[in-house]
Amino acid sequence: MSHKHIYNSSDGLVLKSLRGAVALNPALRLHASTKIVYVANTPPSTRIAVLSGGGAGHEPAHAGYTGHGMLTSSVSGDVFASPSAKQILAAIEFAAFTNSPTPRDVVIIINNYTGDRLNFGLAMEHARAKHPGLNVVSVLNADDVSLLPQTRQDGKDAGMVGPRGLGGNIFVCKVLGAYTMFGGKGESTSPSAPNPTLARAKCLGDALVAHLRSIGVALGHCHVPGREPHSASQLIADNHVELGLGLHNEPGVRCAPLESSHWLATEMLRLVSMSGGGWSGADIYKGEGAPKFDAHESWLREDDVTVLFINNLGGVSQLEIGAIVEEVRDVLASQKIVPSRVYCAPFMTSLNAPGFSISVVNVSRIHELINGNNEEDEIDLLALLDAPTDAHSWLGVRSWPAVRATPDENEVQAEALLRTFTSSPSGTSQSSSDGGSTWQGLGMLEENVIKGIRGACQAVLVAEPDMTRFDTIVGDGDCGETFASGAQGLFRSTCCSLACDPNRNAAILAALDSGTLDPAKTAPAPFVGKVGEILEGSMGGTAGALFAIFFTAWSNALRSLNGPSSLSAALIALGAHTPARPGDRTVVDALAPFCAVLSSDDASLEDAVIAVKEGAESTRGMKARLGRASYVGGGEGGVGVPPDPGAWGVAHIVDGFAKGIAA
Repeated sequence: MSHKHIYNSSDGLVLKSLRGAVALNPALRLHASTKIVYVANTPPSTRIAVLSGGGAGHEPAHAGYTGHGMLTSSVSGDVFASPSAKQILAAIEFAAFTNSPTPRDVVIIINNYTGDRLNFGLAMEHARAKHPGLNVVSVLNADDVSLLPQTRQDGKDAGMVGPRGLGGNIFVCKVLGAYTMFGGKGESTSPSAPNPTLARAKCLGDALVAHLRSIGVALGHCHVPGREPHSASQLIADNHVELGLGLHNEPGVRCAPLESSHWLATEMLRLVSMSGGGWSGADIYKGEGAPKFDAHESWLREDDVTVLFINNLGGVSQLEIGAIVEEVRDVLASQKIVPSRVYCAPFMTSLNAPGFSISVVNVSRIHELINGNNEEDEIDLLALLDAPTDAHSWLGVRSWPAVRATPDENEVQAEALLRTFTSSPSGTSQSSSDGGSTWQGLGMLEENVIKGIRGACQAVLVAEPDMTRFDTIVGDGDCGETFASGAQGLFRSTCCSLACDPNRNAAILAALDSGTLDPAKTAPAPFVGKVGEILEGSMGGTAGALFAIFFTAWSNALRSLNGPSSLSAALIALGAHTPARPGDRTVVDALAPFCAVLSSDDASLEDAVIAVKEGAESTRGMKARLGRASYVGGGEGGVGVPPDPGAWGVAHIVDGFAKGIAA
């Protein structure tokens, strides 16, 4: 949790943020004094408005979800504080009367927190008193399963207040916003279908929140701009998480050691699946003909249609939240659950809290409740999710297949498709049909190629500590590891079970003899291309790309040019993709003299070794003009600055290759 902010106070911050949100959507307007955002041109034909809101600090909620197809208006309080009843009343009026000669009906989505319930409830009563013809109903979102007695370790009930509302609130906003604008089948609703009604909207909302189950977790609490940092007693211990966290920095249900990401996803989904009948106080269980509440029923049944909704609380990196999505999908797949829709975004945040919530929606149970006795006015929840909206913060793909494949099935399909792209002949014979150079034409014996590669890889592994040390001074310290990864990649490509030990000469030679890098079976052009492919896959980073370009271009040149000319052509091709030239303190300082010497008619490999070593040594003390070294320590050059680690690596590759042949 970071307590550093661009704004050192929250004074005026909420209003500035709302103005920024409105600037992103020309359909929106802001009433500044009440902090209300509303749609300025809601079609008069839309007879039901949807409203939601709450304290600030949850952005982009709720201004970011105001727009056609979602909220008609939204209202914000101060940070983590409910808006006042006076503000909410004004938001109801903007929703009901803007661009409408008669008042629209209004559905209000309220997250289950005491302040929100009281202020929204009071505003509804004021609205009914002030506008007797106005119909207004509410849907109470209480999706936090961590407070249900059936999921708690101590079995305690959440009491009359019930579970808290979490990020599932935004899911409800999307579904009800789409229904009230388009009807039960979303954008594809037939013109002859029944119009949306307030009663059906209320029924849909109640059924949805009853079968929308969420659980939150965090590594730490968020920090409000302008407030003091948390004390040590308020911090979550390292390597621990807080399960059952709310949206306002309130404590979770329990702290637990973070055993692994898989454990966390499994535990969170376990709590969701244990939620049974949900909350006994939900509106769906009230009134005549209401379904019977069963706390311990099996909530997720085989073949139930589900939706997965993951909410980033604001402080989890996109890299990690993407991995979390996959972790959750894997756990669900192990339970034979493949969600029909998957959504993930910072839908409803808690400022910069390093946490997230998982929500699962049981679409089948919702459809049973709302469509069981209403065949003429069926509602398709998935179609409502896919319906269009111009609310700028809703992130969701609109086109989904009718049948979802598992993650494994999708990856198998992708792998099979890639094989169709690469199934063309690779030129792996030494016949004249290859159209390029042969090993004999290059003056190389096949067994010497094997020995040279072995020597080059061993030399890189031996030189790795020096390269790492050099790069720690002038770069980010990973150059040695990158080169070593390339050498190990060549070893792995020939024998996956071989440990990359530079002392195991006989084993490495045997692997090269029996593996895919076999010059006896592969002509020079495809052989060199394969080396580039392996280095690209194993090295990564800038060095991997440079080597991959050079070897790929060399491979292409070998198909039509002789050996010496092909090296010059490869260097020219590399120069088309990088501005690096001799004197810039890069690998080119070693690579260029190597190519120049071997491109001459009477040069020998020994001459090339001398030239490449001199080129690498020339970078000692040289000022860096390109790459990370040009703007970190050592970039200015001078006495004490070591050679460029990449050029040093190239020198050891060439020297190792020559020594390998001579061995």
